[in-house]
Amino acid sequence: MPIDPETLSLLAREYARDMTSIRGRRVQRLLKREFGGADWVLPARFGSGAPAVLGLSATGAALCATDGAGKQATVYKWLYADDAAIESQFDLHKDSLPVLSSQRIPLARVREVARLHVLGDPVPPQARGWLAEVLRVLQ
Repeated sequence: MPIDPETLSLLAREYARDMTSIRGRRVQRLLKREFGGADWVLPARFGSGAPAVLGLSATGAALCATDGAGKQATVYKWLYADDAAIESQFDLHKDSLPVLSSQRIPLARVREVARLHVLGDPVPPQARGWLAEVLRVLQ
């Protein structure tokens, strides 16, 4: 069952709280749009320390890390059974957040970028298997 919209909205608001107001609103909109189909959305960090958001569902995962600065935000999505992800870059200069580019890339490339660490409260039991799969692929 997809994540509750209010829960996702709260997570997106918290994620964007240190961003400028316009960029923060755009990043919140992007997260709500791109992660709305996930069953669980968890705060995370990349190995570099950059804040990230990880979405989990029964069939796949999504990952985004942006500080709201720059021209674009990147979202990676992949199916657990696949060895590649879709990397989509969204224009943060426009309210509609249009896709600037979208391409299929090897999961190994996502692994090089991400080096993911999940933060916060314990992962809900229903999501632990999915998280284990993501961490297996990305660490």
